[in-house]
Amino acid sequence: MPTKPLRSIRKRRDFELVFKEGISSRSQYLVLYARPNELSYNRLGLSVSKKIGKAVIRNRIRRLLKEAMKKLFGDSSVSYDVVIVARKLSAEGKLDDFIRSIKRFLPKVFNEKSTNISDKGV
Repeated sequence: MPTKPLRSIRKRRDFELVFKEGISSRSQYLVLYARPNELSYNRLGLSVSKKIGKAVIRNRIRRLLKEAMKKLFGDSSVSYDVVIVARKLSAEGKLDDFIRSIKRFLPKVFNEKSTNISDKGV
């Protein structure tokens, strides 16, 4: 079963659009923002601050978040821009913790998609 590719959000403008027009949710490990896009693929933006730890820890968190997103968003029928901001506790998080946090966010994303986000004019 082919899954949609997961690409990176690279431009500051795209990050700002997700922050401004998207919906958000918080967990003990992450702050998640999502906004539908008109592309044929999902995009992921990660923000892992130096406050969380040294480079080894930050890179581990990035790898785990990408893996979690691939597992959860890989087969979605709609395309989103998702920005994940790691919180300080994420240094202690494991893949299952991140998957659980993102999974709790998904119903909110898909419910909002059908209501007010599509009306904002992408």
